[in-house]
Amino acid sequence: MDSVLVSIVSFHGRAFLQRCLDSVLAQTYRPIEICLLDNASQDGTVDFVLQNFPTVKVIPSTVNLGFAGGHNLIIRQTQSWFVLVLNQDAFLSSTFIEELIKAMKDHPDVGIAGGKLYSTRTPDASGELIDMTWLEIEKMRRQVCYAQGHPDRGQAATPTFAFAMDGAAMLLRRSMLADIEIEQEFFDEDFFAGKEDLDISWRAQLLGWKCLYVPSAIGHHLRTFTSKDRRSEISDTLKISSVRNRYLLMIKNDFFSHFLQHLPHIALYDLKIMGYILLYERSSLKSYTQVLRLLPKALRKRRVIMSRKKVDGEYILGWFR
Repeated sequence: MDSVLVSIVSFHGRAFLQRCLDSVLAQTYRPIEICLLDNASQDGTVDFVLQNFPTVKVIPSTVNLGFAGGHNLIIRQTQSWFVLVLNQDAFLSSTFIEELIKAMKDHPDVGIAGGKLYSTRTPDASGELIDMTWLEIEKMRRQVCYAQGHPDRGQAATPTFAFAMDGAAMLLRRSMLADIEIEQEFFDEDFFAGKEDLDISWRAQLLGWKCLYVPSAIGHHLRTFTSKDRRSEISDTLKISSVRNRYLLMIKNDFFSHFLQHLPHIALYDLKIMGYILLYERSSLKSYTQVLRLLPKALRKRRVIMSRKKVDGEYILGWFR
């Protein structure tokens, strides 16, 4: 059977890892390898994992490499047919990996697959709330997770080709990773944290790979931040990166003709972002200077992506909602 690497990047995650790692070890699929990189946590994560999960390979980092840098380091050090990128605050049903592998083997052009995750936030009286299905992209270039925060009433019950998958639990085909790699990076490390999942999915789509949602792969996830939460509740670092990475996404992956076609939607949304930042979140003004600093590098990556693209504009245009 094809090997699977479970890649976990932790940051102050000790409180979550017992349940997360137990669920990975209980997977019906074999063979799997588990590798955890700790981003300079101060909560004893490394010692906890070493003492309680001796089969897990632990990589302590003295600096915070972010989501992208951490997973890239793990992927580069391993050789598996598939890589399951898994958040520390997620846990899976025992057949999660098996269901995704089966679906990807049935569809050799699928490079990224994900399942249905329920929220571990307080559910409403009607039952469990959906945390993750698949990611859609709007004409204004905002990402939206379909059915997120809604009770499960069968609205995401069938396998679906999607524009992008969420990074909380996404299965990546190794051959796809090799194909989309740029400057020895799979996830773009300039993103650090936020929207790397949308970026890697968009790039994969451009290079001819598909994303597949598999509802029979079930898990749970504690999402740190949703669109319904107050931005004041998240760190300045994440707020800055969420704005910065919006523009890096478009610079790297957008067709210029699509950008012009949707410019009224994009411009109106950007005016709202700028107004909010000027009125309530001045710290996020740094995101614009960071975009300017990273612009030459982003344009260099864009040239690589566009030189490798295998799909036409009409295919990508059809994904914008």
